[in-house]
Amino acid sequence: MLTPQDWHHEIKEHHERAYTLVKSQPWLIPTVMIVHLIPVALTIHGFWKNRALHKQLKIEREKTKQLALAQVEHVTTKVKAPHHCPAMIHDHLCRHFKH
Repeated sequence: MLTPQDWHHEIKEHHERAYTLVKSQPWLIPTVMIVHLIPVALTIHGFWKNRALHKQLKIEREKTKQLALAQVEHVTTKVKAPHHCPAMIHDHLCRHFKH
């Protein structure tokens, strides 16, 4: 385990090596920045894409609910109609569904 003095010394050496490398090759600065920006850009793009797809999923779920309600309402109005079927079928439906 490094003591705080050893750790400080190691960090200082690392910073000096990085500084001499960047000083001798300044073209590394934009290259390293671009390499670090690629994952950030992908993360942001993925976040917005996921948000849009989640919104679309909510819309589709609501459409499905509305369609199901419309079908139930259609069946309910068919059952309520007085002359829609013979008396035997009507009695059977009355036992299972409320008017």
